[in-house]
Amino acid sequence: MAKTYISEIGPNQEVTSSFVVAEKQLRVARNGTQFLTLKLVDKSGQISGRIWERAEEWSRTIAPKSVVCVRGRSELFRDELQLQIHDLSPLSLEKIDRSDFLPVSPKSVEDLFQRLRELASTIKRGALQRLTKQILSDAHLMERFKTAPAAKSMHHAYLGGLIEHTVAVMELVSLIAGYYPDLNRDLLVVGSMLHDIGKVDEFVYDLCIDYSSSGRLLGHMVLGVQIVDEKIRSLRSFPSEEAILLSHLILSHHGETALGAVRLPMTREAFVLHFADDLDAKMNSLTRILSDSKAGNEAWSPYQPLFERFFFRGFPAPTEGKTAIEPESGKDRGVQLRLWSSGGNPDD
Repeated sequence: MAKTYISEIGPNQEVTSSFVVAEKQLRVARNGTQFLTLKLVDKSGQISGRIWERAEEWSRTIAPKSVVCVRGRSELFRDELQLQIHDLSPLSLEKIDRSDFLPVSPKSVEDLFQRLRELASTIKRGALQRLTKQILSDAHLMERFKTAPAAKSMHHAYLGGLIEHTVAVMELVSLIAGYYPDLNRDLLVVGSMLHDIGKVDEFVYDLCIDYSSSGRLLGHMVLGVQIVDEKIRSLRSFPSEEAILLSHLILSHHGETALGAVRLPMTREAFVLHFADDLDAKMNSLTRILSDSKAGNEAWSPYQPLFERFFFRGFPAPTEGKTAIEPESGKDRGVQLRLWSSGGNPDD
């Protein structure tokens, strides 16, 4: 069976292909009918699937994180593409290619790692320099660091996403530190390099990206501090003050407790790291939203609940004889209302 990727699916299309069941939920419609919703994923994206016939039976049969062959038809519902599933069947792992299901960073992981090493080499403070060398020399940790995603779904949610995001944040704080010379640049660069290192233990990624048990129970900030503390204990005479400030950067980089921060940012460096981290995460999310040509209309994305707004994709390219923003037809033109009598001045 030829693989049809989610990115290749358009509205009103018959689909027969294999996907990973990332999540499932048995729900009840307004008329009392039960239906099953599935979050189906492959390396190109995700799509919601719905089963109306024998929903309860399928809910007992289908295991999360399993691979299924789906037969159904795609349709748009509230500007979102979904699959109405007519039939599906489990697939054994021996019959699939795992590379079909896990997305990968569009950037070279080895190039990103080389850039990370270059940024780390600019650190002048002796204790922080020794710490980064100790971490970079841990081959097993670095292999996981280069492979791990940065999130389950929101930003950089693909293999290699963690190092891609980390390097971007390191670049941003380096630029900001050059503009504000009172900042402790070395602390910022090391903090940005390590702020998400706990994600090597927070996620598992076999057929799809999900949280590990330690990830759910502790979260990547606590896990990250544990990793850094272990490395610091292996060094001789690491300053306790710098260890505390570095831990604070990791524990506070989400900015608000409502967003997962263990502590609020309480140093200038912590504020800078939070905003750099947030900026890169949001820009990656917006790139994904704006590049999804199958959702919304040409000019606008669907409503994004997380951001509480629509996003503008841009004015359409001008056709011959028209400007970029000229309406295509009379029905698209606004109606001019006469609010003032002839000859009158609205300011009178």
